[in-house]
Amino acid sequence: MLDVKFVVENPELIKKDLKKRGKEFKLENLKAILEFYPKWKKIKQELDDLRNKRNIISENINKLKKEGKDISSLIKEIKEIPERIKVLELEEIDLKDKVDFNVNKLPNLLDPSVPLGKSDKDNKEIKKWGKIPKIKFELKNHAELLERLGFADFEAGINNTGRGFNYLLKDVALLDMALQRYGVDFLIKNKFTPVVPPMLLNHKTLLSVLSGLEDFENVIYKVENEDLYLIGTGEHPLVSLFKNKTLAKENLPIKLFTVTPCFRKEVGGHGIDTKWLFRMHQFNKVEQVVFCTSKDSIKMHKYMQALTEKFFQSLKIPYRVIEICSGDLGAKFAKQWDIEAWFPRQKEYKEVTSAGNCTDFQARALNIKYSSGKEKDYVHILNNTMVATSRAMVAILENYQQKDGTIKVPRVLIPYMHGIKVIGKKH
Repeated sequence: MLDVKFVVENPELIKKDLKKRGKEFKLENLKAILEFYPKWKKIKQELDDLRNKRNIISENINKLKKEGKDISSLIKEIKEIPERIKVLELEEIDLKDKVDFNVNKLPNLLDPSVPLGKSDKDNKEIKKWGKIPKIKFELKNHAELLERLGFADFEAGINNTGRGFNYLLKDVALLDMALQRYGVDFLIKNKFTPVVPPMLLNHKTLLSVLSGLEDFENVIYKVENEDLYLIGTGEHPLVSLFKNKTLAKENLPIKLFTVTPCFRKEVGGHGIDTKWLFRMHQFNKVEQVVFCTSKDSIKMHKYMQALTEKFFQSLKIPYRVIEICSGDLGAKFAKQWDIEAWFPRQKEYKEVTSAGNCTDFQARALNIKYSSGKEKDYVHILNNTMVATSRAMVAILENYQQKDGTIKVPRVLIPYMHGIKVIGKKH
């Protein structure tokens, strides 16, 4: 969330930012803040004055009592204060709720370097890596390939749970685990700390890390009759680990990672190549989160992006890096880069990772600060996918597919595959 005081003092800046994002409809939220915040502040001041007055009168009553003086007028005056305080407290709570609701509707401030645009069509290509393979045979789609090899049971997933849930078997189940274990080793070598977090969070905590209330309807699964929600990504519990805590500046940056299943309502496309593994309601992911000072924020964003690029380079999967434009940027992000891997059957690049800088947006909502004794401020929080195994597996199944329908295993993954070098080959 944004600092409400900053919003009130800089309404024109907020308006310009909303226009860049194409979120002019949120001007109504800004208008509400500008209306309710001064009223809330006035009521709060009146409450503080009344409470102070009550304390002063109480002290005078005690003093006059000891002196044996008349206190009847003071008793009458102090009796009227609690009722007035009660009325004002209800008004103050109502106004505060209105302010908070509308502040939570506003997106983060864009980094000045974010390219302007209306949709994903306006995202900017930053770089390309790798050579696009020249494949001289017709690639099979991954669903057909896995079923033929007996490495997936999509029907069982649909029958037992529903569309977007799958059973992976044998070598492909091992490939999923290999990507996870390789991702773990990769991050440990780069001094990230492993965390095993809860898979469920309460509403208040989850709201603080999401891109707004809309995600509860469109993305998040709720546990019936409980104030609990399944995480959409490992970022959610990692980011909230330090809620309501003040970190020592000398310990920053703090680099964490986790391996979790992720649960998301939306599945997306319905084409043969974007169903089954590419878009699922449940998938596994190795996720990175960094807590740092504002001074190190840009540097850490570049560092995390470069790290994930090295990961995909080691898999030898061609990719390009995309900078997300203002109109396509999630509400919590100030800046974001995506890695889009090359999918040769589909003959296009598709997103496999996202590296986002949320600046202090999530930290304010979660009340996470740092202190050095003299200095105290909100931390900056960044997140990045190391690997979402489902999409990485589709990229491997397409880029490493052989004419006979087998799939070569990327060299770096062979040790994690118990020596299996070719998926689908009898061994």
